[in-house]
Amino acid sequence: MKQIYLRYLVLAETLCQSNIDLSGIDEIGKKLLETIAIKSAQGQPLVVTQTMKLSDIASPATIHRRIEILKKAGLIQVMQTEQNQKIKFLVPTQISINYFDKLGKLMAFAIRS
Repeated sequence: MKQIYLRYLVLAETLCQSNIDLSGIDEIGKKLLETIAIKSAQGQPLVVTQTMKLSDIASPATIHRRIEILKKAGLIQVMQTEQNQKIKFLVPTQISINYFDKLGKLMAFAIRS
């Protein structure tokens, strides 16, 4: 099992270096992106105020900065509902969805090889 995971990490690192520009995204930003994507995939997109309370990731000020970096990188977007324009949800963009799809394929490849 250890070898499978290590193979996956090598493949994932290669993906990050070649296809998708995450150069301006640090580990906190990646963890935040993963959390936003997970919640969105579960049909429970995070509200900005909920995201700011993710103290296991970072402080509210740090999270706010990472949200801005992820938005500028085109990895997340802010969505509002027609019912309440004040509530702002964070959701992954198609770029992020494609990135996670590629990581999933790499994971499957690492298991098969």
